Amino acid sequence: MNKNQIQKVKFFYYLTNTLSLLIPRVLYRSSLKSQLKTLDQHSVESIKSRVDYYNRIDKKFQLSDSAVTNNELFFNQMLKLKKRFVNKISVKKRTTYFFDLYRVFSFFPKHKKLDYKFGDIINTFPSPTIVKSRPILNSKNSIIMGLNKVRHFNFIEDSINFADKKDMAVWRGYAKNSKNREYFIKNYYDVPIFDIGQHAPKINEPWYKAYMPISEQLKYKFIFCIEGADTATNIKWVMSSNSVCVMPNPKYETWFMEGKLKPDFHYICLKDDFSDAEEKINFFIKHPDQLKKIIANANGYVDQFKNKRKEKLISLLVLNKYFSYSKDHSS
Repeated sequence: MNKNQIQKVKFFYYLTNTLSLLIPRVLYRSSLKSQLKTLDQHSVESIKSRVDYYNRIDKKFQLSDSAVTNNELFFNQMLKLKKRFVNKISVKKRTTYFFDLYRVFSFFPKHKKLDYKFGDIINTFPSPTIVKSRPILNSKNSIIMGLNKVRHFNFIEDSINFADKKDMAVWRGYAKNSKNREYFIKNYYDVPIFDIGQHAPKINEPWYKAYMPISEQLKYKFIFCIEGADTATNIKWVMSSNSVCVMPNPKYETWFMEGKLKPDFHYICLKDDFSDAEEKINFFIKHPDQLKKIIANANGYVDQFKNKRKEKLISLLVLNKYFSYSKDHSS
């Protein structure tokens, strides 16, 4: 997927979601029961497993004073957009989070409230809160929803045969404000079998390299997936390709359930300081059959996210479980 294709996907996303705001919410709410009944059409066990993974709440809890209804979420977003427009700040910032949450939230009774936090979340919360990302460990109160999916959930069709790819590893990304990424490129940019570097902002350093589209990165057998503000954004498209994901054990997770990925089964696992990266990549270059198995396992893992109706149902069930345990101060 090149820049133009990505822009087309985003344009269609913003257009359809903006138009959907014109649909009366009562139409959404009236269809909730029928939507939840579609559970029987899918594998109940696998769906419930995912719902319980995203939402680990198992007892009643009190909402905070800042919890909002769906209407309040809408008006809060409109006020933010107005301020950004007046101050000539990009109105797209966090709008995708709003669209993705507002759409699912719209199916529930209008008096229901929830706590949420938009952005790249790496901290935990004292009470259950809807988020896009969370630490894999000790984050029971972080309820994952599929937010900002237009950026993070881009699966691809890789037309390049594995055998035709380069016996090298590639990475391009934004390294500023990410100590993890900065350490990686500064210490390993000159490894002969690595083609890595930051592409923005432009700096006068040997590890600065020009932007490389996904279509070019797919010519490499190995693609590094390195966590930045939270998760590695490229992990989804890499694991849907004929190349292999190379990374340390993930520390954060999203709707993709990075915490369920198995090292050296779904991806090539590295030490946190990347010190074994060259050695492990050279090993797998000599053992292509093992490499192909990892790629096949990764492709199989990705398949569970491709059914849009199923993904919508799981989103509804995650929020439904949240509301079944939540109570506000007026209750």
